[in-house]
Amino acid sequence: MATPFLILLLIIFFVAILLFAIVSIDLYLSLKMFYNRLYFGKWQSIEIWINAVKKVNKTWLKKTPTVKLTDNDKYVVFDILKGRYKSNTIQSWQEAGCLLGAIHTEESKKAIDLFIKQKIDLATSTWLQKPEYVDGAILAYAISKTNIAPQKLKPAFDDIITLIESFKGNDGTVFYRNYTSTIRFVDTIGFICPFLTFYAQTFNKPEYIDLAFKQIEAYVDKAFLKQPFIPAHAYDIKKNLPLGIYGWGRGLGWFILGVVDMYIELDALHPKKETLKNMIIKTAESTLPLQKPDGGFNAMMGVDMSRHDSSITSLAGWLFYNAFIITKEVRFLNASKACLNCLMKVTRRSGAIDFCQGDTKGIGIYATTFDVMPFVQGLTIRLAESLKKNNND
Repeated sequence: MATPFLILLLIIFFVAILLFAIVSIDLYLSLKMFYNRLYFGKWQSIEIWINAVKKVNKTWLKKTPTVKLTDNDKYVVFDILKGRYKSNTIQSWQEAGCLLGAIHTEESKKAIDLFIKQKIDLATSTWLQKPEYVDGAILAYAISKTNIAPQKLKPAFDDIITLIESFKGNDGTVFYRNYTSTIRFVDTIGFICPFLTFYAQTFNKPEYIDLAFKQIEAYVDKAFLKQPFIPAHAYDIKKNLPLGIYGWGRGLGWFILGVVDMYIELDALHPKKETLKNMIIKTAESTLPLQKPDGGFNAMMGVDMSRHDSSITSLAGWLFYNAFIITKEVRFLNASKACLNCLMKVTRRSGAIDFCQGDTKGIGIYATTFDVMPFVQGLTIRLAESLKKNNND
């Protein structure tokens, strides 16, 4: 029979082991972050830099890292044990960003083929694991940009349409999650509008262009400042009330992604094309004064104490580039190039773009951690390649 003294020794031993594990994991993650950020931003040219960015993106397309969910940097072991350290629910748009970047890279062709085979059974053209949330629409949109004929993948695209329809509320617009069915999030505009437009025009279903435009138009009406033209995080359709803050960077980014890519997808003769064009210019006009001297944007735009966020910086660059294509105004081109230069300065020596704001916890509850994000990695490649093509034309 164990003596009380021996039992006490065992308890002390196991507590010591637990404390050692807690401290070791925290120390390891802290040192890893410190090491990754040594000498970052030291790039000799944009060409060398973007090649490194592409190399990382190709690796992430093969195995997309999950984004850190918790903001804690102490006692991380408890978050890991409780399943709160990382989240798989936001993987669709992380993978979509990677794919949108990879299609601009010749050497990523095999990685793209492998990625699609991991998502879709090409024999039946159905999802191997059907998306459960509207986030999946942006992944379907990215897949539509690959070399596979859209008609071949129609069953998988039909599943996304069915999913979006199931998330449609009584007001005719699409909600983000079932448990917030009376709230409309700006994120949803970026998730669904480009895909709906692609699907409508590819399969002759014009009602889905109407749905995409209604999603945008309702949001502008209910949750936008008139001047400057920037969105709130969300709005409640029952209370007719904007929610969250105006000026959350990635929130504006979601709107940019939805409107700009819908505009690009839309047929030149479509009557909504002009409205979207004017909306892009208006958004660019309002976003330009919020750009920092280094070319980047803060997570909370216009707030000097807020930290730089690479996600809004990459999407603002996309906005400015397309505003330039529309207007031919050099100020927009210069602003887009400044975004790209800023992204280069916050890239680790590995080629991973840093300082992307982490996953949002809820309306008005924004991440305080800033790290790498596959979504931004891919969209930066798309921006860089578009600017390069413009210089060559």
